Amino acid sequence: MAKLTPGDIARLSVDPSATTRADVAAKVAEVYQDAALSAGERAEAEVVLRLMARDAMTTVREALAQHLKKAARLPDGLAMALAKDIDDVALPMLAESAAFSDADLLEIVKSKAESKQVAIAGRPKVSDKIARALVEDGTPRVAATLAGNEGAELSEATAERMVERHGKASVVQEKLAGRSKLPVRVLEKLYALASASIKEKLLARDDVTPDLAASLATSAHEIATVGASLKSEEDDVAKLAAQLHATGRLEPGLVIRALCMGDIFLFERGMALRADVPIERARQLIYDPVGGLKYIYERAYMPPALYPAVKAALEVAQETQYDGGPADRERFKRKMIERVLTKVDDADPDTADYLLARLTTITDTLAHAPH
Repeated sequence: MAKLTPGDIARLSVDPSATTRADVAAKVAEVYQDAALSAGERAEAEVVLRLMARDAMTTVREALAQHLKKAARLPDGLAMALAKDIDDVALPMLAESAAFSDADLLEIVKSKAESKQVAIAGRPKVSDKIARALVEDGTPRVAATLAGNEGAELSEATAERMVERHGKASVVQEKLAGRSKLPVRVLEKLYALASASIKEKLLARDDVTPDLAASLATSAHEIATVGASLKSEEDDVAKLAAQLHATGRLEPGLVIRALCMGDIFLFERGMALRADVPIERARQLIYDPVGGLKYIYERAYMPPALYPAVKAALEVAQETQYDGGPADRERFKRKMIERVLTKVDDADPDTADYLLARLTTITDTLAHAPH
């Protein structure tokens, strides 16, 4: 091993201090990366590396990690041994080493050690599979690191989940707002939760057109309105619906969102007011099995292409009640989406996206709202 001289060996035998062992560990690590090593020399180096990875002194293991973090190859199991060590040893490896498989990284993520999750979230490349695990098992600090890492793959589903789980944290909002690419549905969810300053940043993005900016504002208004209605008594919902109608804000999107979020009172009142029929008559038509729903739907000037999906959503809402248990709104949303998706296959893509946007922007704020 060319860089490990007889003098080093002699020094190690005379002075086996942590400093000397750390120096030797660094040299062996460098030697191991020499492509010209013979098979015998590489085997000898591996023995030394494994021994030093178990050294009692942190400085020795830390020196090993610092000099191996950029190695193209490592002895089997050595990377994971270092990754499971204390932070001073593990973090340099987790942040940079290419020796880990996704399975290795998932094992570390599942340990729920925040500092190690942060190191993984900041790696030069992070697969969507790892990103999703970090979102599910990590803290807002982990999510923020991931959101700020352009080398991390974030599918639309993973980015949406990040907003649902961690979107109320200002640091996550900040990092997501600065990310180069964000799907429209993620922008919509984020905008609904964001602070005023983050909203300004989102609207200033190059990929936010004037039409999209208007859509974001509309969606945020709908979420806030339906969220307030969900916590209100029926009389208060009636007053809210009347006020919205009087000010021209009882739009089809808001009525559809109310239904998709299980706010039957607001849906019924909205249909009644838009169709200009008494609430009792509206209810008779809405729940008429022969054709009353289609009649009042058309009379209320609702989007024709979305009628099959709205009919399915009403069926789900009638079948499913919030049970007051953990994540009951989330369960309601999932059932609603599963059922309605089967009804929009033949719909125009724009109308399908319109409905799905309202189905998929139910935020964690509402999901955990008091019942």
